[in-house]
Amino acid sequence: MAKGHTHPKLDAPTERHIFGELGFASLDEYRRWCTSNHLQTSVRKSELQRRQEHELFQRQSADRALAQARRSHNPSHAIARIFSGEIDEATVVDEPLRIIAQACRKQHADDGLREYLIQVDSVSKLLASKESTIAVLNLYRYQREWLRSPSEWRPRTHNRERQVASLASHLLCEYEPPAFMVGVWYRKNRTRQRWYIHLGKGGSIRTAAGLPAPLTKRMAHWFTEAPDHYDPRAAIRYGQVRALGGDRRVSDAILGTRMGLDFRDNQFGLELIRFFTRNPMLDTAHYQPIVDYIWNQKYESQAVFVEHGLVEEREPPQPGLSMGGRTPGTLLRQVEEWHERLGRTARGGLLQWPRLGIPDFELVEGKRESRNMRVWRIIELLSSRELEEEGRALGHCVATYASSCRKRVSSIWSVRRETATGVTRLLTVELDVKRREIVQIRGLRNRLPDAGEMTVLNRWARQAGLTVAAWVESGP
Repeated sequence: MAKGHTHPKLDAPTERHIFGELGFASLDEYRRWCTSNHLQTSVRKSELQRRQEHELFQRQSADRALAQARRSHNPSHAIARIFSGEIDEATVVDEPLRIIAQACRKQHADDGLREYLIQVDSVSKLLASKESTIAVLNLYRYQREWLRSPSEWRPRTHNRERQVASLASHLLCEYEPPAFMVGVWYRKNRTRQRWYIHLGKGGSIRTAAGLPAPLTKRMAHWFTEAPDHYDPRAAIRYGQVRALGGDRRVSDAILGTRMGLDFRDNQFGLELIRFFTRNPMLDTAHYQPIVDYIWNQKYESQAVFVEHGLVEEREPPQPGLSMGGRTPGTLLRQVEEWHERLGRTARGGLLQWPRLGIPDFELVEGKRESRNMRVWRIIELLSSRELEEEGRALGHCVATYASSCRKRVSSIWSVRRETATGVTRLLTVELDVKRREIVQIRGLRNRLPDAGEMTVLNRWARQAGLTVAAWVESGP
């Protein structure tokens, strides 16, 4: 301890706290620090106060270390501090580094992980982004299957997404998987990551483990040709549609319906795809109401009010429904009749369900004094009556989702815009509750959202921690 550290009025714990744990050179320096942090300047502190000061000082030290690392544009310095224990996830402000600190804790400061991260950081900027950092860490999980060392990897582009694709291919592939497969490294789904590795070794998607539906050779071929923005589930449906004679237009329209990613009854799903592909002049705008009608009749149990306050679950009306012998004209008439029945208030009672836990959204644009102010609101619909009102206002079949909402399979939200002239319902949004993903967006008479509306929806999704299915975001 340097001269001048001791003070006759300080007891041993206080002296150890100020000059040892905090490392101040003098009482004046300590008091200035207390003042700048709105703490009592008295040296007489309780054990709890000393502990709180120590924790604050550690957080500030970690923040300074991170700031220094950011100023030097070298996250490797921060990574080294994370793995040495100098910085932990509780003190990290930078989000990519916090994710690394969490991985460090879970893997018990694995030296191999530290060396891998520092190597990747030395030749790329992948650790400067939350998404690409997650991808880099997910790739490390399969280190025992790496075909090449990360030290041999050199990216040929500054684009982060392409760098992730390049790193994944370098580590795990003898053959290049389809471009859309790279997306599996941004998620935690190990089954789909295994599909990537299987394809990278030259295997066929047909023999990959955990497929939701079997694929023919022709379907497997078209799977590899799926658009780059699709995910693997959508690519499987795309392969089926193309193999059965449909085109990209038919595929995107089907992905915008309930059957898009629902493989529960694959044989009937193929039967329905054949119906659509055999009737190419059927407007794809009819796909969604047709699928809603069929799903309701074939799969949805019916909530029937047998007396006030008592709901009885009954079997679907037509569990054996098939597409055999059906024509577009007949089917559309059945859909229209069913839709009219839905438009009437449900007899005998009301279905309700609790909130999903996502706050309603509000966005104010413009200024009242400029007379251009408008307020966007996205609110959750919480009863069968609210769904019926939404369906009547926008001319679609959202009322059929009451059972799915009650079972917490789906969550339905209404997008509205308020101006000086009143409130307008614009869009109805379906969330897949389990995946927390926006899987369908429809406006008046099933129109798709425009670019301005998608900007608002994407902002809500980011704020609420939701993902937006690729086919929804791009539109058919």
